[in-house]
Amino acid sequence: MKNNWKGWFVFSAILPFFSWTNAGNVCEGAVSQPLDTIEYRIFVAVDKAGVEHWGGKEAYQAKLNTFFEQVNDFWNKAGGGRFNFYFRYVPDLQVVYDCSSRQLENVYNRSAGFPNHDVLLIIDSVLDFDDEEKAQGWYCGGAADDLTMVVCRSRSKTEHEDLFGIDYFCRGVAHEFGHYRGVTDLYADRIQAKKNPVNQLQYEPDSCVMNNHYNTYKWSSYAINIINHTAKSKRPRRDFSGLFKQMFPENILVSVKVNGKKKKGVKLNLYGARAQFNDLVPTPYRTYKVNKKGEYLITGVPDLYDNPVKPLHTDELPYNRWFSFLLEAEYKGEKKYVWLPEYEVQQTFFENKDTYQVTIDF
Repeated sequence: MKNNWKGWFVFSAILPFFSWTNAGNVCEGAVSQPLDTIEYRIFVAVDKAGVEHWGGKEAYQAKLNTFFEQVNDFWNKAGGGRFNFYFRYVPDLQVVYDCSSRQLENVYNRSAGFPNHDVLLIIDSVLDFDDEEKAQGWYCGGAADDLTMVVCRSRSKTEHEDLFGIDYFCRGVAHEFGHYRGVTDLYADRIQAKKNPVNQLQYEPDSCVMNNHYNTYKWSSYAINIINHTAKSKRPRRDFSGLFKQMFPENILVSVKVNGKKKKGVKLNLYGARAQFNDLVPTPYRTYKVNKKGEYLITGVPDLYDNPVKPLHTDELPYNRWFSFLLEAEYKGEKKYVWLPEYEVQQTFFENKDTYQVTIDF
């Protein structure tokens, strides 16, 4: 799913959790406390054709309620007990529109307000206006007043395609709302083997709703950390402005050992990988050499990944950032590789560290 802004899902039930000692025996007094519930209210706008297709506004709201029960159930269970709160998204059908959803999207992009809602959702079930076809699909982006807007637009001119009827759609909405909470697309970090001229290997991001929601039923630790971190904010774009770049450590410390001993003079090449293309640019973006301690400290890491100095050997850098790097160490003709996707390096933020450490052994 597309995410149009950088660096940027919940239901009120009490779930008792029991601690088990012996099989079938429940320890008295070992019941965990229920998590506090955090609600996010969704301003929903739906095309007239979609509302009429499902029997009117009240019937559509009922379907929305049922659908978001599924979203909320999935969202929380996919956390695997790692969330600090119980999350609940509450859909509120406010607008039934009879115009191009693109026009409505443009209006909401400029409109401030919505004081009683936390996120905007536009649903368009049929491509019945000419300008909609070029923007079909689902995506998340920013709107006025630091709101987040999610658009779910059909891919069909004849068949109704909204949120209902297909199993993975609830996971797709969870994915888009993951952007609302501040999590980027993990699939953008992927490097395809056929597009990797350096070592011809495939590099796959962690299993996560933000990587592949079609058949994934869990949040990665990276997503969990961000969702917990921004949980209490109804508008993370306002309250956590610049979070994406802030999550990068200031440094990456590379240590190289040969036969267990630190080795000086080993050459390091840093190759950049691009989103959308999922390729690795074959010319090193940076080249280093380890010191007599067998180390090299890469500094200015946030600016290395995000809004970097323009690379000389590529004509396009989507979103103006490197989504991952491949670090190559070469010693006497032998080469070793370490993949450095942004989500892995950013985990240092949640460990309160300013340096990500890499060790390479020959």
